Amino acid sequence: MRHLTFILLVVLALGALPGCKRIEDKLRRLAEQSGVTPEPPAPPQQPVPAEPVLTPEEQAIEKKLQESAMLATAAPDPDIPKAPEFELNKSSVVSILGYHDFRERGGSPMLMAAPKFREQMQAIKDSKIPVIPLSDVMAWKKGEKNIPEEAIVITMDDGWEGVHTYAYPVLRDFGFPFTIYLYKKYVNIGGRSMSWDQIKEMMQHGCEIGSHSVSHESLKKRPKGTKTDADFQQWILSELKDSREFLEQNLKIKCTSFAYPFGIFDEAVMETGLQIGYESLVTVNGQKVTWDTPNGKLGRYIIHGDSDTNFKLATSFRGRGDVGSNKFLVADAKNDKGEQLIDLNPTGSSL
Repeated sequence: MRHLTFILLVVLALGALPGCKRIEDKLRRLAEQSGVTPEPPAPPQQPVPAEPVLTPEEQAIEKKLQESAMLATAAPDPDIPKAPEFELNKSSVVSILGYHDFRERGGSPMLMAAPKFREQMQAIKDSKIPVIPLSDVMAWKKGEKNIPEEAIVITMDDGWEGVHTYAYPVLRDFGFPFTIYLYKKYVNIGGRSMSWDQIKEMMQHGCEIGSHSVSHESLKKRPKGTKTDADFQQWILSELKDSREFLEQNLKIKCTSFAYPFGIFDEAVMETGLQIGYESLVTVNGQKVTWDTPNGKLGRYIIHGDSDTNFKLATSFRGRGDVGSNKFLVADAKNDKGEQLIDLNPTGSSL
């Protein structure tokens, strides 16, 4: 029976072919006599229409339409105010002060009396001229942020213990940030040098660290043992590089500033310092820092313990080149009798 059914279905499927009509009728009658009802043939399947292929031009249009729809969905709310665009102020002027050692009573160019230092910091505070970290100055010069129109930076050279004992408490009282430039051979060696613990303590309260070379020798004077120019250049490189690595390894910091020993340098030394990664190199030239000041020649005013001249020059902004600015320190101010309003020589000092 199964074979008969199969034959009938095949014949029915071929019924549409010419010349097969009589065979189809005969087999149909045979199936009816046998009691088999053949299934009607399935309708032919219609092919699924293929998606049209877009031309490159049509694909580009489709992509633009999709992007436009996405932008329309993410359009900002017009009621939400937009933040103002950052505009860099390139007219700021910075004065960098440079100190060395401190004692209860001073009396020499490199030794500042602690009471006199406090008077100077008070004068800066009274002037309302902001004291900012050196890192802010460099961020400004890189175009990352603005700084006050007029600002002061405080630095200390060498790493004398007197900085921690006498200057640091004063700076902490006023909340002034500062930078200390250390040279490798005078760190944590006892005597009047600062210890690592003292340095790390100050770093917790506004102190940044810079390099002051390995040996504190002039970088333009060839040391003994350097027979050739190549030897001399290698020595300069080690003074710049080894001191930085020494500080970075021991203090877990990134050291990006260098103070030339004695302020002595030339273009080759400066370029070497910049090439190995220093962002700023400071001198002892009494000049204020502007936007156009080269990063390898940032001037500093060295403040002497036996004279107020450099301090007054450093903290007066009347000569900044801006006619509209006449801000100056209270330390320069005088009454109607011509007497100074602030005495920078503290009572009882030997100065």
